[in-house]
Amino acid sequence: MYVYNLIKLKSIVTALAVGLIVANSIPTNSAANVFAQSNPKIEQENHHVRSHEIEIGVDELSDDRIAYNLNSYLVRDVASNETIDITSNYTNETTIPGPTIIVNEGDEVIITLVNEMGWGFPGVHTHGAHYKITSDGTLKELNKVSDQAASPTKPFTFEWDAANGTAGSWPFHDHTIGRNVLGKSMDGLETVGLFSSIIINPSDGKVNALINGVPKQVNVSDIYKDYILYVNDDVFWGTEIDYSKGGKHTQLGTNPTLTAPSNSIVRFNIQSIGNEFHNFTMDNIEWLSPGTNKVIKSHVIGPLANHVFTIEANKNSSYYDNSTINLLGGMKGNFVVTNSVGEQATENSINREAF
Repeated sequence: MYVYNLIKLKSIVTALAVGLIVANSIPTNSAANVFAQSNPKIEQENHHVRSHEIEIGVDELSDDRIAYNLNSYLVRDVASNETIDITSNYTNETTIPGPTIIVNEGDEVIITLVNEMGWGFPGVHTHGAHYKITSDGTLKELNKVSDQAASPTKPFTFEWDAANGTAGSWPFHDHTIGRNVLGKSMDGLETVGLFSSIIINPSDGKVNALINGVPKQVNVSDIYKDYILYVNDDVFWGTEIDYSKGGKHTQLGTNPTLTAPSNSIVRFNIQSIGNEFHNFTMDNIEWLSPGTNKVIKSHVIGPLANHVFTIEANKNSSYYDNSTINLLGGMKGNFVVTNSVGEQATENSINREAF
C-alpha cells in the first residue's frame, strides 16, 4: 500500500479544493444527494422495502495494511420476512478493497462491525446514505455524541437508510482507528486499506447511459457488470461484480484489466481514496457527465469524491490518471472487449431483486 506524509499546508489546500470540486461537479438536480452526504442527522425512513443485514470484520494484512472482510450478508424482505443469503457472492478473505454493498432506494442497511485484530477501534463512515448521528462512524470528539467503533471485545452496529434521493455510488471508510498511541485520530485509515463502496440503485430501476453515442435510460437489471475503481494516490484498486454469474464479487488487485463481452452494458463506479486529485481518462471511450447529456471522456476527481457512468462495451480502451507523474508511474489499466454477449444479459436468470 502506498502512504504519503503530506505537510499541513497541503492538507488545508486539498480540503478547500475538495469543496470546490464537489460543488462544481454535482448537477443541480442532485441536491438531495449532496444533502444526504453532508447531513448525518437526518431521521431514518420507517418504511423499508428490504433490510440488508451484514457482518463485516476488520483484520490486519501484511505490509502494515488493514482491511475489511465479509462474514455474512442476508437480504430480508421486510413485508414477507423472506430472507436470501448472498454471503457466497463474496470472498471470505480480508481484501483491499473491502466488500461492496448493493441496495435499492427504500432499503435499509444494518452493519455489525467486528474487530478481529485484538487492538484499536475501527469504524465505518459512509457517504450518500442517510443515518442518525449515532451511526456516523466517528469519534465523540467529532460527532459530540459518542465513540462509534468496534473494540476488541465488543462489536458496533451501524444503521443506514438508502432513502429516496440517495441513488449513486458512494465510498465508505474508517474514520476512527487512527495511528497514535491512544488509538484515536479523526483521520481514520482509509489510505491503508479500510475502504469500500455502497451502490444505491434508483427505485425506478433505471440509469442514464451512453449507448452507441446516444444518451438513453437503461434498466439496472440490464447491467452486465459493475466495475468499482478506487483511485488511490498512485494506483487504482479494482473490484468487479459479474451479474452473469449471479452477482459474483471479485477483487481485482491494482491497475486491473477489466473485461466485458461486446455490446454488454457496464457501469463504472469511480471512487477516490487518498489525498490527491486525479484526472480519470479513458482512450476511445466517452460517457455522460452524471445528471446531464453532456458527453465527456475525462473527469477530475478529488479525495473521497465519486464519479459514475454507464456505457455499452464496444471498444477496447485503457484508463489512467492523465497527470504526467502518475502516468509515468504506471497508474494505468486496460479495458478489453471480448466476444458478443448476444442475448445473455436479458436471459440472465439471477434474482436482481436481492440487490
